[in-house]
Amino acid sequence: MMRVLYPEHPLNKTQADEPYHEEFTVVSSSEYQCSLFDYDALAFDEFKPHPRIQFGERVLYRGWMLNSPRYETLINQIERKGGIPITSHNDYLRCHHLPGWYQQCSNFTAETYFFAADEELEIKLEDLGWERYFVKDFVKSNTAELGSVANSPSEVRNIIEQIATYRGEIEGGIAIRRFESYRSSTEHRYFVVNGIPYSSDGAIPKLVQDIACIIDAPFYSVDVVENLAGELRLVELGDGQVSDKKNWSVSKMVEVVTANA
Repeated sequence: MMRVLYPEHPLNKTQADEPYHEEFTVVSSSEYQCSLFDYDALAFDEFKPHPRIQFGERVLYRGWMLNSPRYETLINQIERKGGIPITSHNDYLRCHHLPGWYQQCSNFTAETYFFAADEELEIKLEDLGWERYFVKDFVKSNTAELGSVANSPSEVRNIIEQIATYRGEIEGGIAIRRFESYRSSTEHRYFVVNGIPYSSDGAIPKLVQDIACIIDAPFYSVDVVENLAGELRLVELGDGQVSDKKNWSVSKMVEVVTANA
């Protein structure tokens, strides 16, 4: 049996936090068990899911992103309660951190190099000979005022500093990606559950099918976009547990979530 674990609303502990409220309502009214927990308390190694996890239950998390140590805390706590995490710590990082999937998917996505956060980058970036750089840590791009696109190595450094300032940490390290131009409004999200790809509209491109055959992880998202030549390119993978539904209907998203059972 599978139990789905959601973060509770901070002002109403009987309901899931707002972005997951509707999904939680639909899943909990079906044959699948759901539990809520205090997301913020996890930082203090406190985990009191309600209802309790039953011994031997397979547990799927659906909620806010967790960094590597925090996710490890979550699965350790699930195991202490007698549950079996569907996504291991290694599987989580395989899709949540860019280096986990890049090598296997390098033909489908922008050329990328990885650096430590405190590494001197300017000379190395000059050697690449690129005109523009897309800058992010291993998980997220920069959403503050400088954005994620740099026109020079010095601008790359400024963006890195802004990520550290506004988000409080550089998660994993720095990913420098060759800038590619894409057609606006063509990005689309797919999900893969145990090697089977799912689409919000039933159509699954060959690129997504190929990725589903390559990346061996229980549950992840695949974001693709068209370049200016009309070719599909992989933007990124993400762990499915912490990937929002974007333009998916709740009913289709629930179909994907419950496919993990």
